[in-house]
Amino acid sequence: MIQERLNWKLFRRSLIKKLSPSEEELRRRKEEFRTLAGQLAELELTLNALRVDVGAFLYSAQAVVGERLLEQALLWCRLVGALLAIEPDNTEYQVRAKKAREDAEKAQQEHDGFFRGHGTSGIYGEFMNTNKSRLSDEVRKLYIKLVKLAHPDLTTDPEGKKRRNKFMQEVNTAYEAGDVERLEELYLEWGASQESLGGESMGDALARIARLISQVKDRMAVVEAEIAALMNTDEYEMFVAAKERGFEDYLNNLAATADSENDRLKAGIDQVSRRIEEILDPVLR
Repeated sequence: MIQERLNWKLFRRSLIKKLSPSEEELRRRKEEFRTLAGQLAELELTLNALRVDVGAFLYSAQAVVGERLLEQALLWCRLVGALLAIEPDNTEYQVRAKKAREDAEKAQQEHDGFFRGHGTSGIYGEFMNTNKSRLSDEVRKLYIKLVKLAHPDLTTDPEGKKRRNKFMQEVNTAYEAGDVERLEELYLEWGASQESLGGESMGDALARIARLISQVKDRMAVVEAEIAALMNTDEYEMFVAAKERGFEDYLNNLAATADSENDRLKAGIDQVSRRIEEILDPVLR
């Protein structure tokens, strides 16, 4: 019985083909490629999460303080205009008045563009809901799977890149919305159609896998640089501060700060207006 088992093991081993050095190299490079593809997917997820979350937060912040910022620009324009009325030959007031008018016009345009077609109601709630969806394990796992399947830099075929670019645009849109159902549909749509590395000569296969590895490494370097650049912006610092403090509390504080500044400007306008009245009073008597 023992001899029979030994013979069976020897027979099984004889059926296993020993890989040639080239085949072993291709196997090793394929494994390297799969590992890098997974790392790239994680990086792409990090970058997109940062972009979407920071952008959505700034959108929500604009919804909360936009009206106040417009009022602030208009109040400042009135204040500088009143100061210029007292000293019309003051060149500093002239420059400030011109700048204040330009800033007020720009603030009005930005305000109208942002609020055109909708009001502020529901924007903060929408931000929190989609942010929560994007952070879910289900959405994150689906996104990573789709990137590992369909990232444009995981193919050397130009037509394949075009198809993948278009497909990943849909994936990113679904991720931005935190739409897990759409991500599932896209995963089923793509299926298991990851580009095969077979069906070619050993030399061609090794050359192609080398190009793919190089492409993935290049893309990883780009994504890492973009993440670093984004994390070095004032917008990101603002987002982090809001996240640490609590988004609602942070936005409420922004609104309170803007209200306080507007009250200060109104007080300044009242003070200058009284000064104008004092100047005009003797003249009008």
